[in-house]
Amino acid sequence: MSWHGGRRHALQPLVERLRTLGSHSRQPLAEAAFTVVDTELTGLDPDSDEILAIGFIRMIGTRILVGETLFSAIRPERRAWGASVPVHGIRPVDVQHASPAEAVLPALIDFCKGTVMVGYGVDLDRRVLERSLARLGKDELPRLWLDIARVERWLRSRAGRLPEAGAWERLPTLATLAQQAGIPVPATHHALADAFVAAQLWQRQLARLLAERVTTVGDLALIGALRRSAGPRR
Repeated sequence: MSWHGGRRHALQPLVERLRTLGSHSRQPLAEAAFTVVDTELTGLDPDSDEILAIGFIRMIGTRILVGETLFSAIRPERRAWGASVPVHGIRPVDVQHASPAEAVLPALIDFCKGTVMVGYGVDLDRRVLERSLARLGKDELPRLWLDIARVERWLRSRAGRLPEAGAWERLPTLATLAQQAGIPVPATHHALADAFVAAQLWQRQLARLLAERVTTVGDLALIGALRRSAGPRR
């Protein structure tokens, strides 16, 4: 294979990644609409665990729209989830009178329509949300998902604080990253509070990205922080 052929082969995944973004690829980050999401779950298995609480916050560029939020506790089908209670503090008795998923989740679709979804370690949130909505016969969540953990890895590697060879080592928790950035953490593992903390962290990251000339939604895909979901697993 020639050098030019090898280079084209290496760039092909990036080209395909941009192609899947369609019209979003050239959208300026300063104008893009984001929905920052956080969930609290019965566990960490995206194929079986259920949502106990969910929080959404809207952003436009670096602006956090504090008046545009959504929070709900959700009553799951399972009756016990003892292993995760010490993490988020949500007991079965705390959600026994909450609405079930089918009464809550459809409203989320309208809230986040046309936005890029944002979260810390957001793949887990995405898979559980997609599976939960698919069980209700719905497949309308936004397809573009941004992981601020991946953004942080790229920024730290760029600044020489995280050597390239260790770029995929485990990062600190959301709360630790927030504290390092000087962001108050009022309560950990509360879905809306964590979404607000994640929004503030993304706000600061976005300013750093713009300084690094990462200026469009397509640029986020190029640095590996943005992924396009194929939808729920069948």
